[in-house]
Amino acid sequence: MNSTPQSDHTLQGREIIIGVSGGIAAYKTADLVSKLAQTGAAVQVVMTEAATHFVGTATFQALTGRRVATHVLGDGDYPLGAHVELAHKSCLLCVAPATADYMAKAAHGHADDLLTTLTLAFTGTVLLAPAMNVDMWANPAVRRNQK
Repeated sequence: MNSTPQSDHTLQGREIIIGVSGGIAAYKTADLVSKLAQTGAAVQVVMTEAATHFVGTATFQALTGRRVATHVLGDGDYPLGAHVELAHKSCLLCVAPATADYMAKAAHGHADDLLTTLTLAFTGTVLLAPAMNVDMWANPAVRRNQK
């Protein structure tokens, strides 16, 4: 049995952003990024500073062939700002793992890093993969803003 994903023409050439927030589950995101790239998707990884303490940017760069975006300002690749340019060219923003911290910031419109700023600017489909301790997930403060 071949473990390499078959080419999925629905993803071929589609621009997808994978946001990585700072939880231990960030290491699992490398497998997701690898599989998406193998299906032909054009994957751009955006990491929070905390996420880089769990998985290095070099891992995602090797899997996607693209530099990992980590800063709101000062990136010459995005003259208008990474949050604006990435938001306009991508069809999906998937945040995996979506930590309680990231989810709280996103739910309340806080934008203090590239991933939360991008989330506010993104008008397409946003998919969250929550990852946290079960007691944190059960806390009413986390569950309050679920739709």
